[in-house]
Amino acid sequence: MYARYLKISILLILLPAALGATFAYSLVNYLDIPDIRQLDNFTPKSTTRLYSDDGTPFAELFVEKRIPVPLSEMPKHLREAFIAVEDVRFYKHFGIDVRGILRATITNILKGRIAEGASTITQQLARNLYLTPEKTLKRKIEEAILALQIERTYSKDEILGMYLNLIYLGEGCYGVEAASNTYFGKKARDLTLDESATLAALTRSPSRLSPLKNQEKVLSRRNLVLKKMYEAGFINRQEFERAIFAPLNISPKRLYEKKTGYFIEYVKHVLEEQLEKKDLIYTGGMNIRTTVNLKLTEYAYEAITKGLKLYRERHPNVKELPEVALLAVEVKTGDIKVMIGGKDFSVSPFNRVFQSKRQPGSAFKPIIYLTALEKGFSPNHILLDSPISYRNPYTGKVWAPKNYKNEYYGQVPMRRALELSLNTATIRLLETIGIGDVLYMAKRLGIESEIAPNLSIALGTCDISPMELAEAYLTIARMGSRIPLKAVTEIRDVNNELIYAPEEDREEIVVEPKVAYELVKMMEGVIKNGTAKKAAGMPYALAGKTGTTDDYRDAWFIGFSSDLLCLVWVGYDKDKKLGSGESGAQAALPIWIEFMSKALPFYENKGFEVPSEDSRTLG
Repeated sequence: MYARYLKISILLILLPAALGATFAYSLVNYLDIPDIRQLDNFTPKSTTRLYSDDGTPFAELFVEKRIPVPLSEMPKHLREAFIAVEDVRFYKHFGIDVRGILRATITNILKGRIAEGASTITQQLARNLYLTPEKTLKRKIEEAILALQIERTYSKDEILGMYLNLIYLGEGCYGVEAASNTYFGKKARDLTLDESATLAALTRSPSRLSPLKNQEKVLSRRNLVLKKMYEAGFINRQEFERAIFAPLNISPKRLYEKKTGYFIEYVKHVLEEQLEKKDLIYTGGMNIRTTVNLKLTEYAYEAITKGLKLYRERHPNVKELPEVALLAVEVKTGDIKVMIGGKDFSVSPFNRVFQSKRQPGSAFKPIIYLTALEKGFSPNHILLDSPISYRNPYTGKVWAPKNYKNEYYGQVPMRRALELSLNTATIRLLETIGIGDVLYMAKRLGIESEIAPNLSIALGTCDISPMELAEAYLTIARMGSRIPLKAVTEIRDVNNELIYAPEEDREEIVVEPKVAYELVKMMEGVIKNGTAKKAAGMPYALAGKTGTTDDYRDAWFIGFSSDLLCLVWVGYDKDKKLGSGESGAQAALPIWIEFMSKALPFYENKGFEVPSEDSRTLG
């Protein structure tokens, strides 16, 4: 009898153990539990660095902006702020807070919704490191098991330190040190109580609660964190009352974005086209040499500031400032030295240089005159400049384009018609040489946008990007030799191995050099004797063209020396006029003059060279 009881007893003991072992084996195979010792070797993804034309580092591209610091470098009230709002029993549980789970369950049942969570700091660490954010039973089990393993392997302080270095706090910042630097311009060890509570307030929704975007909601959430710190006994009543009335004092360090933000975004666009593995842009630790010149970029912003100040003085009752785009390119290389796509990148990152399309107005006219020169017309060919009108045979509507200020000059040489930007003379020239040939010339020069074939293109009524127009003018300045604009000169990987460099010989002769030279000399006249006479006093050989749409919505000036080309556009993003008289010469040219006066001394003062007899011809 005794032996029988013994056998039954052993069976009762071994059977649950066997079933438990079987369940555990099945669970482990069902779940995907990583080795938590990976934490010992954790390293953040590598940051890509951008360098200017002289080798100065000016920007970083990253997925995770992280500056790891030890827990000892974090003030006590910073640690307690996160504990108070995320896991007040952190130092009392073993990775899973059973009491917290029961409390959250009751609260959620009473409120009829998910009003309170129960994930511990250790569970959040496990989730951030190893798991996806999906809310499934399998994922929750994995999270709990990982939390238990982490608690068995690391001390509470080690866990808290890893958590505070890993947590995402908005604006690309991972960890409290990066966030402290971004939002307050200081190290985490120097944070005040209210600033620490602000960082802890961001954990629930870092993007929505960014202090750079929504200070009112951040303030409310920060004060909730302070309340929880007071209730937990981390701070006394006096500290609590003093902190809840403290202002946010946000002071982000973003000067580089203000100066080069538009160029940085364009470089990202270029990299996405050049690199097969797109993730390397932000995680590959690459060193990228670019064409941008930081000093010239400063000069450009100074010129834009002065130009907009003059505009405000002319229109004191206008509340909005118009937008501005400025692009400066080296003529010989096609290197982009300055790219400013708006007056303030932090307010509007939309890059008006290459993302927008605007009507070029009279700035399109050189393409028409170049087509005429290619067809054998002389710069002294006589054009009739007088009132003109056309009746649409289908609608009966009459189109009667006029000259600026309604002034007409009768019989004028072709060069004078370009200098004075005469509309009716240019329309008659376009009729003579043919719209199709002009559109073909535009494509050869670099304008890829579709242009409707009608006579109004003489007034620049088509929509093209400033970058396209700059490339067309660059081809003219290069005496008919077309090259692509360039922003990146080399890319090296994390081991400093060269992985990209632009091709050396990429030019294409699209216009006979002597024909292009004739147009350049005519465009010199625009500055010496025409609509851009304000620039005539500059001690350089310069050519260019003003551009104004007939409704004053767009003002342009594109001009160049033999070394540097600069395009300036001024206008509103919305369907709004700049104001009567705000022509290219009035709104855009002063900005161009201010910038080029400071930029051109960096280059040799040479004139436009006459193409030699053995110049390469159109292939």
